[in-house]
Parts: sequence; structure tokens; C-alpha cells
Amino acid sequence: MHAPLAKPPPAPRFEARQPAVGSALLFHIEAGKLCMTREVLYPVRGWRCHDLSSARIARDLPGGRSTAFASALSVAVPWRMQMLHLALVVRDEAGDHLYLSLSNPAADLPATAAHSVVQGAAPAWTACPFDADPAPGRLAITRVQIGDASDRAFVVVDAVIDADGARRPARYTIDLDRGASRSAGPRWIEHRLPLDGGRVLASCLGRCRGGWDVDGLYLAGMAGTDAQLLYAPLYNPFNPMQPRWARHLELPPGRSADAIAACRNADNTSGLYVAAQGTLYYFSATNQNEGAQALALGSGPAFDGMRSLFAAASGERVTVWGLNGAGQVICTGAPQVYVADPDAWSIPVVILSDVEAIVPSPDGDGADDTLFAQAGGNLVKVTKAPGGGWTREDVGPFLR
Repeated sequence: MHAPLAKPPPAPRFEARQPAVGSALLFHIEAGKLCMTREVLYPVRGWRCHDLSSARIARDLPGGRSTAFASALSVAVPWRMQMLHLALVVRDEAGDHLYLSLSNPAADLPATAAHSVVQGAAPAWTACPFDADPAPGRLAITRVQIGDASDRAFVVVDAVIDADGARRPARYTIDLDRGASRSAGPRWIEHRLPLDGGRVLASCLGRCRGGWDVDGLYLAGMAGTDAQLLYAPLYNPFNPMQPRWARHLELPPGRSADAIAACRNADNTSGLYVAAQGTLYYFSATNQNEGAQALALGSGPAFDGMRSLFAAASGERVTVWGLNGAGQVICTGAPQVYVADPDAWSIPVVILSDVEAIVPSPDGDGADDTLFAQAGGNLVKVTKAPGGGWTREDVGPFLR
């Protein structure tokens, strides 16, 4: 019997991670603390919740509360251990504070079980005090992103700063070991938006071919009435304090991105998938130079009004999941070596309907693709069966 999740994550803020070795992990904020809910199989199958943040908050910021988080699993490659990266935002009367816990082994190894984060041990958090100019009167962190590259963890923070009586949005790269000694701690470097006077509607981390081992942001946004799609490295790889270059990626005329997703390759480059007005487009890692043209992979009602998009290489196959405007979870895929061939892509299938939020969680070897969804007030786990098709399992109701 599968025991229901005792205290499931409140909708829709949860993230799911499935290590290549080990059980599924759900991360969520509950009662002001960052929780990891782990699927256990023995002695009784069910879910076990672990508090990852309260001890550090009590020590550093009594009265503080967890308000946001981020998680990432490094892409699974044969020659490197898969790593789990975590970020935590704590809010107190002075504003928001960032903590990071990077490069935690993601495998359930008996030799490290007693101190393993994936087994529920408290992470070793590193405080990242804000140190960029100008110093804000109050810092409000709105989003944290962590890259899934296997060679290095890249961290990006979106925030609203209150300085000189004015509030403005800003984006920062957290410099973990460049341009300053590690003993000085992480450094915040502003990543100015390449959209002049525009606004970003969607962003995700990835890396173009020839990126000199530095991740960048894919940005879909508007500059005035013009839709733009760009790739912007996080920093100049030769001098982090020097200007970066941004590249404009081109959709067909009159098309603008509804949702975007990067798919990390084994060499840490990434392909970019874009859903735009009923069509799924693709930019390979080698087709992300200035003016690169999108390749249309397929069109149809399944791609209409895409609200969120996810992509991952699992085993020898690339899978793209999406939540469309009709509340349907759709899935399509192709062999990894033929992703640039539109005829190689499967016909999109509807996995679930009446869904409010999704978090796919492939395990990296193609054997057990998993998706968690909020549907009708319940948390649902959907798993791809070995012989094809999908099996649905209700994990538990959401707290209201």
C-alpha cells in the first residue's frame, strides 16, 4: 500500500528531482521552512518529510522564515557523480537573505547515508550576503535559478532592490570562485538585461556551443511592442567584470515565445526549445549565434497557449513536456541523435488534463521518466511504463 503524502507541498511551488540512483525528492516551503519530502520504499512505501532549513535559520536569523528556494540536479554523465544543488531564501525584518548548498552527492550511497542530504541530513548552507553596488535599503529576492551543468553550478538571482528611495528589478550572477578569493565568500555581480527598456517573460539557464564553459540565460521578452528571444552569457569568460555579448535568436516573423526550455547535453551545452503560437521550435547548441533561425519541429492544438515547457535528455531520447492553455500535459520526444529531424518526433500525446502545474523529473537513464502534477487539488505522480504508456498514482491532497 502506498501511504499518502502527509503534508504535501502547497500549490504550485514545488520542485521534483529524481536522481539517477535513488528515490524521488520533492522540495517545497511549508510553515516557513524548506522541506524535502522523499519517497521511501521500505518497510512501508510512502513519503517522509525532512526539514532542511530550520536549524540554520534559528542560528543566523532568529525569527526568519523560508520564502523561496531552488533545486537542481547536475546532468547525469558516466564519468561524474550526479550532484544536488540547493538555494534558500530567508526573510526577516531586514529583507531577504540568500543561502546556497551546492554539490551534494545525489546518490543513495550506504557509505554516505548518515550525512547525505538526499537521506534527509541538514545541508551545509553557505551564507551569501549581498555585496553589490548600490547597497539596497531592502533586498527582495523574487527568483533563484541554478544550472544543471555537470562541471560547475551557476546561480542566478532575480531581485527587487530598494535604493535611494526607488525600487527597481535587478538580476545577479553569484560569483562563487572568480574575481575574488574563495575566503572572501560569494560575490554578487549584476547581470544587466540586454532587453533595452524591455521586460523578461521567461528565462532559463543553458549553454551554447563555444561558450567557454560559462552558462548563459535564454531570455524571452518584449522590448516595447517587439518580441525578442536572446542568449546572454552570465559573464565574459575572459574577464567577468567586462561586458558580455548577447545574441538574438530568430523565430518566424510575427511569432513570439509562449514558453521556453533548455535541454542539457552530456557535454554541458544545451539545445533550446520554444513553444510559440501552436508550434514547437528548436535551436541546437551549435545554432545559437547572432540571427540564428529556429527550426520548426511540429505544430498543432497541443502546443497552443503553452504555459510552461520542460525538456530533458534521458537515456538515448529527448523528451519535451508542456502544460498548454487548455490545462493539458502533453509529451513528445525523439531519439537524441535525430532531434533536428522534424519527422523523428513523436505525435504529441496528452498525459493529463485539468492540470494547474507540472514538474517533470526524468531520472537520466531513460528507464523511469517521472512527472509530478497538481491536478484537481491533488498531487499526482505519473510514470512512463517500460513498455510504453503512462501510469498515474495519486500521492495525496494539497493543503488548502
